[in-house]
Amino acid sequence: MKKDNPIRDAIDESLYGIRFNAQDMRSVLRVTRSQEMRDAQPQRRRVSAKRHRRLDFAFAMVMAVMVIAPLSVFALKAQSARTTNIAAAPGQAASVPASTAQPGEDVILTPVPATAAPPASDAFTESEAIRIARECFNELCDTTVFTFEEYTVSTDYVEVDGGAEYVVNMNSIYDNGCSFSVVIDSRDGSVLSTSTPRLATVPTHLNSQSAEVQSWYEKNGPYIFTWSSEDQAEFSRRYEGCTLRLARGDEISASDAEAHAVDIAFSLLPENKGSIFLYTVLYSERSFSDGIARYQVYAFTDEVTDTLPETYALITLRASDGEVESSQRLSTEELEN
Repeated sequence: MKKDNPIRDAIDESLYGIRFNAQDMRSVLRVTRSQEMRDAQPQRRRVSAKRHRRLDFAFAMVMAVMVIAPLSVFALKAQSARTTNIAAAPGQAASVPASTAQPGEDVILTPVPATAAPPASDAFTESEAIRIARECFNELCDTTVFTFEEYTVSTDYVEVDGGAEYVVNMNSIYDNGCSFSVVIDSRDGSVLSTSTPRLATVPTHLNSQSAEVQSWYEKNGPYIFTWSSEDQAEFSRRYEGCTLRLARGDEISASDAEAHAVDIAFSLLPENKGSIFLYTVLYSERSFSDGIARYQVYAFTDEVTDTLPETYALITLRASDGEVESSQRLSTEELEN
């Protein structure tokens, strides 16, 4: 492509602003006619020569202005072109070597991408390890007993040969010994091992001296079979591994169980004074080897307070249909232990 001529452009730009009007045209024509008249009348040569010199001087001055003005504009533009302004985009450094950046030349900048941060050495973070441990718990453990939110969670980062592992430890908030742990490869998040799932929901001990456990007894009394069905089920879920629970829709209710047991209780406690006090507990399937839920009805001749009568009647019946399986008269001494 042919390069632009800066001198030509400057002259054209200057001439563009000059106007040649009718008055200028008449002046030029007058000079021309005067020249013709001088040629035709030699006798007036002395006078015409003076006038001619004056017109020639004026015309020369006009032409000088027309030539000098464009050159002055070009000189100013050439002077300003010696400074090169380089604008770099925000966040980018721009440098132009002196040997390559010449006055008046266009400079093209190539953006330099920012250097990316090096990738983390481990692909999985601590939060990712906890998420994976939670998924393992929900898949392997009995979430009808405890949910993930009922555990405190801690993690350990352990370096092993050729890599590292996250060990996620879960401990029940009820201080019942229930725990679950998951070992996770820190490089790819794969599960390497877990603890026994059953131990996550089966309490290994009951701390009867803890403030929380004591609050239950202070609220309901010393004997759990006298508590409401709801409190029995919740206390057992937290500290006994759900050995007690509430009745389901396809099972008989607690009042139905008492109705099945009342006549038997009267016969087992002949010393009654015309009244029997019944207290009912529903033991879940996990309480028996055959996996059948059963009611146990405790019968007394007097209302149970802080002390117990010497004997009581215990009637056991199936929760599914109310069929009585056993009934016996027992000493309350074992209930005190």
